[in-house]
Amino acid sequence: MATITANVPLLDGVFDIIIDGEKIVSVTPSSVKTDLYAGPTLFDIQVNGYGGVSCCKVAEGDTAPLSKIRDIFVAQGVGLWIPTVTTNTHEELLDIFSKLRDELDADPSLEKSIPGLHLEGPYISKMDGPRGVHNLACVRPASWDEFVQYQEASGGRIKYITLAPEVDGNIDFIKKCVEAGVVVALGHTDLDSESMEQAVAAGATLSTHLGNGAHDMIQRHHNYIWCQLASRDTYAAFVSDGQHLPSECLLSMIHAKGLERSVVASDCCKLGGMPAGVYGCVEKLPNGRLVATGTPNLSGSSSNLRECVEQVVNLTDLTHAQGWKLGSIQAAKAMGLPDKLGIEVGKEASVTVYRRPDNDYKIDVVETWVAGRKLFSAE
Repeated sequence: MATITANVPLLDGVFDIIIDGEKIVSVTPSSVKTDLYAGPTLFDIQVNGYGGVSCCKVAEGDTAPLSKIRDIFVAQGVGLWIPTVTTNTHEELLDIFSKLRDELDADPSLEKSIPGLHLEGPYISKMDGPRGVHNLACVRPASWDEFVQYQEASGGRIKYITLAPEVDGNIDFIKKCVEAGVVVALGHTDLDSESMEQAVAAGATLSTHLGNGAHDMIQRHHNYIWCQLASRDTYAAFVSDGQHLPSECLLSMIHAKGLERSVVASDCCKLGGMPAGVYGCVEKLPNGRLVATGTPNLSGSSSNLRECVEQVVNLTDLTHAQGWKLGSIQAAKAMGLPDKLGIEVGKEASVTVYRRPDNDYKIDVVETWVAGRKLFSAE
C-alpha cells in the first residue's frame, strides 16, 4: 500500500491518494501543504516511435523496442500509450505485428503500459494531401481477411484503426471492426458529409490528428475538417506540438469540437528526443519540426505527450487542468476505456506526480505509476 499526497487539479484541492495493488482505494482531502501535483497518468494514443526507436519497423535484432520507449516515456509522465503501425506492404505489416506480439508476450508487465496497438492505414485515401507521407504504392482498399491476419499476428491487440471512409468497401469494413471490438478512427481522408454520416452510423468514433493529413487548399465551407469538427458523435485527436496546428487553429478546433470530445495526442516518431539532422527520408529541423526530406511536408512529431500537454495550455486559453484531462482521461474515453483513468476510488492506480515550476505551463515529472507500480522516480 502507498500514499500520494498532492494537489489534484482535476479535483481542485490537495488529496491523499491511497494505492493498494493495481487500484486506487481511497481519495480523501488533506490539509498538508505541498508543491506536488498529481493526475491520472498521461495516455498517448498515437506513438510511431521515440528516442531512435520505431514502432513502424522493428530494427533487425532489436527484441525490445517497446520496452525502450516505455522506459523513456515514464520519465516524461506518460504511463500509457498505444504504438502505431503505419501503411506498409502486407508482408511487412504481418512481420511488424508479429514482432510486437513477441515482445508483449515475453513481458506481461509491458501490457500494463500498452493497452493496444494502432493500425494507421493502409486503407486510406490515395490523394496527395490527405495521404500525407504514407507510401502510395501500399495504399489499398480495406480487406477484412487481410485485417484478420494482422489481428492474429498481433495476438488480438489491434485496439483501433485509422481509415478513409469514402473508399469503396470501407463502410462495411467499419461495421465489421466495430462488431469485433475495434475502435475506428477517420483520418488521411477526403470524406464528405455523406461518407461522414455513413461512417458514424457504422460505428466510427474518432478522428485521427484532425487538421493534418490534408490538402493545403480546400473548399472553404464544404470540406472534411468541418464535417469532423461538427460531429457530436465522435472524438477528435489534435497534435498540439506547436508544429502541426498553429495556435489560433488549435484553439478554434478544440473549442469547436468541445472539451468533452477532444483529445491531445503526440504522433511522435523515431526522431523524438534526437538531435536535428537528416535521417534518410525524414529531416528534423532545428526547431523540432519533422518533414519529409527536401520538402515542407510534415512527417510526424518529435514531441512527446508531456510536451504536447504543456503546449496545448501554452498555445490556447485552456487551464492546466483542462490540458491534463485532454491528455489522459479523454484519451481513455476515446479508446473505449472510460473506467481506466481518473483520481477516483476503483480506478486503475496509474498516476503521474509532478511539479509546476513558477506555476506556469511547464511540468517537471517526479513519479510515474502504472497499475500500482512505480515505474519512474526522479528523487
